[in-house]
Amino acid sequence: MEMPIVIGLMVVAIVVAIGAKRARIPYNVALVVGGLLISMGNLLPGVPPLSPEVVFLVCLPALLFEGGITADLGNVRANAVPIAVLATLGMALAISATAAALHGFLALGWGPALLLGSILAVTDTVSILYAFRRAPVPQRLSGIMQGESLFNDGTALVAYAAIASVVAGGHAPSLGLLAGKVVLASVGGGVIGLALGLVASFVIRRTEDPLAEIMATTALAFASFAAAEHVHLSGAIAAVTAGLTVGVALRRDVAPQSQVAIHTFWEYAAFGVNTFLFLSVGLTTRPEVLLEHLPETGIAFGCVIVGRAVAIYIPFLLLRWLRPVASVPLRWQHVFLVGNIKGALSIGLVLGLPENTPSRDVLVAVAFGVTFFSLVGQGLLLSGVLRRMGLLEQDPVALDVAEQQARLIASRAAHHELEILLEQGVVPRAAYEHLRSGYQVNIARAERELRRLNEQHLAQSARSLIAVRRRLMDAERTALLAARRNGLIPESTAEAMLARLDERTLDLEHALHHHVPDSQAHEGGRKAS
Repeated sequence: MEMPIVIGLMVVAIVVAIGAKRARIPYNVALVVGGLLISMGNLLPGVPPLSPEVVFLVCLPALLFEGGITADLGNVRANAVPIAVLATLGMALAISATAAALHGFLALGWGPALLLGSILAVTDTVSILYAFRRAPVPQRLSGIMQGESLFNDGTALVAYAAIASVVAGGHAPSLGLLAGKVVLASVGGGVIGLALGLVASFVIRRTEDPLAEIMATTALAFASFAAAEHVHLSGAIAAVTAGLTVGVALRRDVAPQSQVAIHTFWEYAAFGVNTFLFLSVGLTTRPEVLLEHLPETGIAFGCVIVGRAVAIYIPFLLLRWLRPVASVPLRWQHVFLVGNIKGALSIGLVLGLPENTPSRDVLVAVAFGVTFFSLVGQGLLLSGVLRRMGLLEQDPVALDVAEQQARLIASRAAHHELEILLEQGVVPRAAYEHLRSGYQVNIARAERELRRLNEQHLAQSARSLIAVRRRLMDAERTALLAARRNGLIPESTAEAMLARLDERTLDLEHALHHHVPDSQAHEGGRKAS
């Protein structure tokens, strides 16, 4: 890819990010639509098509490893049963039910139908992680959704590879053989990811150099995926398992400065890969192909919904009968259906099909159409559905505090501007006195209300104090970096103080992302200060 095209894509990503934030639409949806508009207008000629090799060998390992290394292992472990049920039984039911519907309504042969079912059974990990890391939904629901999206790819990819090899060879698919391959590849991939993750954790604990540790995690992400794929096991599950393993070592044994550096690097890497993938989906999608196969796409989209419904409601019903303690409320189950968003991985899978695959052109066109409409339609609907179901946890105390803070900020800004106008002689003294008294009343009322809320709700007070402390620490870090850059303080002094700041930052990040009970909040606030 030529450098002007790369720079052009970066500019597009920046513009889309700004526009998406102001329009309050999901960033991934804006990127897909933006890419489609660029393609239609031929604004960036020469952009190469989305390469399956790039998706599998570069993007997928990085995203899955980032999801694993940043995941809350405690939450994943606590919800291991529903996650495992969805990633195994649920995946098998999704592929089977979707294939049966495609076979019946699109008249596809069983081989191509199973193949397309496995391609469209993959949930877009990026969209799920993006949505549920930012949506204030119940922690257990978020943990199950994120855990399933991480392990879903592994079983789906193994099933896809097994079905594709059978279909391309012209043989009738054997359910027993396919199931055996999926189990072997999944377990084997997990073992390889765990083994390499433990080795990398041993190395990282003894490196004591943030840059070298970042390099070690990068090598682990791609090595775990490549090693598993080389022996025909699940590279996706290997990458996730390696990320989870190293994530535990980072939080337990690695210096705070290294933790901050590693997580910052992977956050940026994931953002860059996500941007590339979503733009590529839009750029690769052809409107004329969408319109030509619109009926088939609509039918296939319905088949996917049916397959996902079977894969959600039946396993959760069995879970409720066999293990009630791990059951999931029915209202939550609807979210799994709406949140079944497709993504670039489905595009990469269908583009990677051999040329001799039966009905390949139809499979490619339908997969593109379903992915595009899923990303845009379901991506836009997800937040609204969560809100209508009452699953977005709105803290009324936090909303009251925010309202009073907004009034205080606005009144003080107006009061300050009024002082300037008086000094410039724009406002007469009498008018100034009248207006100032009104703003002073508003300021006093807002301060009094904030004080009352903080005294009555200690947890909210602690969270507010921690958030302010986090911002002040960012200011400290900026000042230290500038002083070191300008030679005002020695390098060793700056490094020592930055390391202490990183340690305090991690403590505050942990406090901000874990709700503190009211009985402990006041103490937590005093410690944070």
